[in-house]
Amino acid sequence: MSNVAEASRLLPLQGGFNLRDMGGYATADGRRVKRGMLFRSGTMTLLTPEDEAHLVALGIKTVCDLRRPGERDREPTRWCEPAGIHYFARDYGESSGVLSELLKRGAGGAEGMRQAMIDLYRDIPQDHAPSYRHMFERLLAGEAPLLFNCSAGKDRTGFGAMLILHALGVPKETILEDYLETNSHADFQRLFDGGAASVKRMATFDRAMLAPVMAADEAYLASAYEHLDAQHGGVDAYLADVIGVGPAERERLIALLVE
Repeated sequence: MSNVAEASRLLPLQGGFNLRDMGGYATADGRRVKRGMLFRSGTMTLLTPEDEAHLVALGIKTVCDLRRPGERDREPTRWCEPAGIHYFARDYGESSGVLSELLKRGAGGAEGMRQAMIDLYRDIPQDHAPSYRHMFERLLAGEAPLLFNCSAGKDRTGFGAMLILHALGVPKETILEDYLETNSHADFQRLFDGGAASVKRMATFDRAMLAPVMAADEAYLASAYEHLDAQHGGVDAYLADVIGVGPAERERLIALLVE
């Protein structure tokens, strides 16, 4: 049975979007990532008060919001500050991962959009390195449970999830399964219907153009791996040289987050 399919990772939330527990995955040495310690998500602006109370009850200590300022303003995350949770967000102008911006620049139809997504995954490692560094600093400081998110929870968040799972010793095949789970759990139609600003502007585009932008595609993550191999000497070197997570740091992360 697939590591992903062993148990539902989606949290029981009425307004959650692609919000799931990354625990339970088997590592290469036969251990498992702890449940209830690492969460990945898309926008959290549609969470109900009951949903927000549920997240607070999980004991989450850190939320790393990978979105840029305009995204956060349009779809605020409201529950962290009242609960005293450390909330990290960074002001930046790069548009990598902002799907509506990608569509506005789009050309070449659906195939052009798919190629643009493949190219996007070569930009994410550089554009969002400061956010990933902070995320790992919090994990190394023992400030988990940690939740990290972007708007769709698949590109900026998907790359971050890959880094964490890789650092913990989860095999590449399982990391890909986790990445592709977005295709089962990201209900964009619900965002359209709910009036989420992140997709309201996207709804005006042709659905054939939208499909590759809303998908988690194996070729997208492969593009990130290829970029890291070519520019940094692989994921391990990127983690060590750019993010500050070398062998000693990885040992600490495994001690904290793997059982």
